[in-house]
Amino acid sequence: MMRCAYCDELEKGFFEFEGHNYGSRILFESDNFVVFPSLGQIVEGYLLIAPKKHYIGVSGIPKELYPELEEVCEKVRNRLLDVYGRPLFFEHGPHKESKGGCCIDHAHIHAIPVQTDLFPDLAKHFEPKEIVSFNDLKIGAPYFYYESNLGKRFVFKLPAFVSSQYIRQVIAINLGIPERWDWRTYPYIDEIKRTIRKLK
Repeated sequence: MMRCAYCDELEKGFFEFEGHNYGSRILFESDNFVVFPSLGQIVEGYLLIAPKKHYIGVSGIPKELYPELEEVCEKVRNRLLDVYGRPLFFEHGPHKESKGGCCIDHAHIHAIPVQTDLFPDLAKHFEPKEIVSFNDLKIGAPYFYYESNLGKRFVFKLPAFVSSQYIRQVIAINLGIPERWDWRTYPYIDEIKRTIRKLK
């Protein structure tokens, strides 16, 4: 069984990539969640919000933790707005063994300060349902969660298979930088360091 990359990083207390120790990349933590810059900074300031405990997706997090998650998302929203611009949020939401297009099987929400609306692209291929809270993600199937820059939230129920990093691909194409979607090929370590310096 493979180790969870996020659990491993939290346990060790530092971020390691391709054999190099880059120290801690955690920018903020609450009792149950951490915030850190993503590998593959499509744009500088790209953050991830993850629970400290291992859950496969946000839909699997106990509902009593959702108010805390909402608070963390609001802190991230305000901090990114101050430094980079208003972010959008999304999750490739797995369900049990089906990862739903997700690369890491540890729940994480992406927060990206970009001014683009993903709804038309997602609604073209997946049926949207507007939602009001994270509790509405408990649909018993893989899903995409999307919150626009304006705060509108949607869940899209997914088929059994969706290509890896699907939403990252859509964002990169919309921004005119399609080559930046794959974090494995383009980790952008220097952008991670700049994000940490600006947001720490």
